[in-house]
Amino acid sequence: MSTAPKRQKQWNIEEQDEGTVRLLCDALGITPLLARLLYNRGYLEPVSAGAFLRKETGVFHDPFLLHDMEKAVVRIRRAIEEHERITVYGDYDADGVTATSILFLYLAECGADVHFYIPGRFDEGYGLNTTAIETLAEDETKLIITVDTGVTAIDEVQTVQERGMDIVITDHHTCRETLPAAAAVINPHRPDDNYPFKDLAGVGVAFKLVCALETYGMEDTQAKMEATKRLCCAYAEYAAIGTIADVMPLRGENRLLVNIGLALMSETKKPGIQALIDRAASPATGTPPPKYPPKKKKITSSFIAFSIAPRINAAGRISRATRAAELFLTDSPEQANRLAVELCDANNERKETENRIAEEAFLQVETEHNIENEHILVLAGEGWHHGVIGIVASRVTERYHLPSILFSYDTEGGEPSPADEGKGSGRSVYGFCMIDALNDCRDLLVRYGGHAQAAGMTVTREKLPEFRRRMEACAQKAFSDGVPPPTLEIDCETAFTDITPATAEALYQLEPYGTGNPQPLFCLRDAEIMEVIPLSGGRHTKLMLCDPDNRMFVREGMLFGQKTELFPLLPGDRVDVVYSMDINEFRGERRVQMLLSDIRPSEGHPSTAETEDAVYAQCRAGVAAVTANCRAPKDMIPTRDDCRAVYLLLRTWTENGAREVPVEYTRLSYHTHLGRCRVRLICDMFEETALITRKKSDDGGFSCVLDNTPGRKIDLSAAPLMMRLNELYGD
Repeated sequence: MSTAPKRQKQWNIEEQDEGTVRLLCDALGITPLLARLLYNRGYLEPVSAGAFLRKETGVFHDPFLLHDMEKAVVRIRRAIEEHERITVYGDYDADGVTATSILFLYLAECGADVHFYIPGRFDEGYGLNTTAIETLAEDETKLIITVDTGVTAIDEVQTVQERGMDIVITDHHTCRETLPAAAAVINPHRPDDNYPFKDLAGVGVAFKLVCALETYGMEDTQAKMEATKRLCCAYAEYAAIGTIADVMPLRGENRLLVNIGLALMSETKKPGIQALIDRAASPATGTPPPKYPPKKKKITSSFIAFSIAPRINAAGRISRATRAAELFLTDSPEQANRLAVELCDANNERKETENRIAEEAFLQVETEHNIENEHILVLAGEGWHHGVIGIVASRVTERYHLPSILFSYDTEGGEPSPADEGKGSGRSVYGFCMIDALNDCRDLLVRYGGHAQAAGMTVTREKLPEFRRRMEACAQKAFSDGVPPPTLEIDCETAFTDITPATAEALYQLEPYGTGNPQPLFCLRDAEIMEVIPLSGGRHTKLMLCDPDNRMFVREGMLFGQKTELFPLLPGDRVDVVYSMDINEFRGERRVQMLLSDIRPSEGHPSTAETEDAVYAQCRAGVAAVTANCRAPKDMIPTRDDCRAVYLLLRTWTENGAREVPVEYTRLSYHTHLGRCRVRLICDMFEETALITRKKSDDGGFSCVLDNTPGRKIDLSAAPLMMRLNELYGD
């Protein structure tokens, strides 16, 4: 729940040269809408635009252009030939898991004595660590190969060497001035690296290592191409998952790998990937079987990003990422299904934990912070699950459009101590560099790391207040001209007639979507809301939108994550919307669906809520205005039943006065079926009679404390506001 005013998003609508749009339409035989999208992505002439649509862009570069690649290949091949024990050391996110899987499978195919190790998020943390190194040494590992990690592990690499092992590092994260003294360090971001494509994910670098191992010593170009093709067939699915999950730019080699991987996944023969797709696309466990046969799931980048990647990441957040790696490495369909169910269960637990912490974080913001005067939100909770606080921080930042940091303190059943260490995770917005601010506060931190938009840190309980104060000073300085509004980059405006299944189908030609090639966003002006429909118990909201000039044109709009009880618009309201298009298939019927990103009242058409708020203001000023649903002026006077309905809700929400809660007028109106004007007047009367205390209040709602004095009787007819309403509207 939130009473805080939301910062309205700024809509930036792209403009196109109409002559170029017509040229693309004529040359490629495409619609003007598709031509505008190509224009926005920089494809201004038919040859390059056509190649992009046919997915012919991108080329695989020679892997030996990566610095130290030959050194790595020579050392790894020697380990294979001499039957040395090799351990692939990965990271616990989807990029690290898929990179681990690719390299392990390839080395096993080569006959290597290969094993893998992924550290635990909670007991070991990110990257190489001394405990893991000692364990590998005891297991007689001779060569460690890192994937998606290791480029900053200078001390740990020295420990590896002291324990008589060699190490090859493959990574894609930012390098420091000094590189580890490993047998080889492969990273396209090395200052001395000349590789043409710098945006490989960790799994992309691992794939290039496999290509180098396979083609080492080959002279024939055609043979190299055939070898690369075979490796794509074997491993591009993993590379696609890791690249999409790590939110890497989908251009160049990334686009090529992801295109191949998505195509292969549509007909995958890999038990682990098939099981994960089936479980992610199927109804929840325990639901009855569907009446109609399930449609084959279309494998898109969005499906990977929002359905597959979270399940892989959940293993590392809730339990151990080794379970996700085991899923990809098994060739048993039965074991794959068991592991896929385990990952789905972990993801469900992650979502439940995340939602609980998010509600606690939102409540903390609403009751303890004043976001109108704050520039960063630093929150702390007891026992918040460290594996999900980063996701919750993203949700806090998205909701309030302010940088946020969430700390989790765990006293493990004991009394809180000033020395307790809180693990924190932060997310930022444009204009505030999180890592620079942490550098300025480093004397307060136990440890920290990250980059401009996201960071992790540890702060003791006693230093948290000073840390909060100094981070606020840093943010206030960064936002001296005000916090920039959230923005939506919109491709173009559309009409109702553009929103068709054929148009949505044509948009698939632009896949895969991701960084560098975002899913197209459109703007539709002046649509009328016909119905507001709650879905999934009101957790999501569906709108039926029509063209007010031709009500035969009706389209379905989905607001995922929008609780219906908090949706401020009503049937009859005229709105502008920002949306993306998709196809919804149900019982054999294919319908176009609008996935709404933002919605606001159309210019010149105030919403019902705005109109009711205006009438409320007039009432409070002593002007006898009436709302649209009043048949007579006296209907403006709240009845005893109206007041009782509002009171009972407040009593339920505050647990009979036991706790302070934020209250939204929209939510009150939704549950009582009373208009906003009426519920606002009733709440004012409750405050006048001390039935409630409002600690924070604005046009959206208030923070409420309910008086629960036993046996207390309230005469609302004696409330000053009720007497004024009787004077204004009474007979």
